[in-house]
Amino acid sequence: MKQETFLITKATTEDIPAILEMYRRRVLYNNAHGIPQWRLADVTWEAFSQLYTIDDYYVGKCNGEVVCGLFIIDVDELYWPDVDKGKYLYLHKICVDPAHAKKGYSDAMITYFKDKGRKEGYPEVRLDVREKKVKLREMYERNGFRLVTIGQFVPEFTTALYHYVYAWEQEKQLSNYDIEE
Repeated sequence: MKQETFLITKATTEDIPAILEMYRRRVLYNNAHGIPQWRLADVTWEAFSQLYTIDDYYVGKCNGEVVCGLFIIDVDELYWPDVDKGKYLYLHKICVDPAHAKKGYSDAMITYFKDKGRKEGYPEVRLDVREKKVKLREMYERNGFRLVTIGQFVPEFTTALYHYVYAWEQEKQLSNYDIEE
């Protein structure tokens, strides 16, 4: 049996067709299963380019095939309008190809995002998710994110804002030690 290799890297322009196909498959899968998230028009490179560049995208590849990805940016004027550019990192549009679901790729991408923020010296990382996306919210919470607030930032839906603060890791490590008096 061939061993799978999984690697997360910054995407290149050569990855764009595979990225778009992954999102297309995710939209079709979600629609077929009554899970509204994105429309096909939302997952074109033209739509993504309104807010992101290819330099903002990270892909997870299994044996060289794009199986998951996300955008990582350092400003989010829609959900965090009062925060200066460069203060935090933000995760957007995380996606796993439905053919590769339930293999831990979402958790791997979230861990990569948290590690990137830590290595680059950010005090915390942030993300947003539609309030009614219970499974996604549970995934983020399972990965240590805590709810900041829920609000109506756009007319179409309410959004839950989450953050992961690196100081919590230090608190957790300290609480694992027995203190002798």
